[in-house]
Amino acid sequence: MYSLKGRLEDRRALVRVGIRPFLPANETSGLPEPAGFHFSEYSALIDTGALRTCVSERVIQDLRLTKTGRVEISNVKRTENHWTYLFYVGIWPDADEGISTVIGLGGEIEGIDLGFNKYFDVLLGMDVISKGFLHIENDGTFELGFPRRASY
Repeated sequence: MYSLKGRLEDRRALVRVGIRPFLPANETSGLPEPAGFHFSEYSALIDTGALRTCVSERVIQDLRLTKTGRVEISNVKRTENHWTYLFYVGIWPDADEGISTVIGLGGEIEGIDLGFNKYFDVLLGMDVISKGFLHIENDGTFELGFPRRASY
C-alpha cells in the first residue's frame, strides 16, 4: 500500500502531489510521445465533495496544459462552464514506505480548471480518491492510501 499521512491544517487535508501533462499520440507513428516520468510537485487539497480533480491556473501555465474541451460543472452556488485538461497524478509515498520516487496513480485524468487559489494548486477529487482509501481520525490526522497493484 502506498500512502500519505498528514494532519488537518485549518480544517484542510493538504498533501503534495505530482502532476505531469498527458501527451497525445504522434500523428505519424500513432505512438504516444515520450513524456518521461517527470512529475512537477504541487500542494493539493483532498476534497471528497468534488467529483473531478481540478488544477489551478499556475499548474496549467507551468506545465503548458492543453485545453481538451469544456464541461458544465455545478456547485452549491451555481453552474459554470470549465475547461478540461488531460494530465497524470502521482504521489511520493511516506518515508516509511522505503520509496523516494513518485508513484503514478494510473491513467490520465480529465480534470478541470480551478482558477487561482492561495492555499493549493490541485484539488484531488473522487476520481482519484476513490482509487484508494481516505481515513480521517478525530484528532485531525489522516491517511490517503492506494494499493500497490491496482487497475486504475
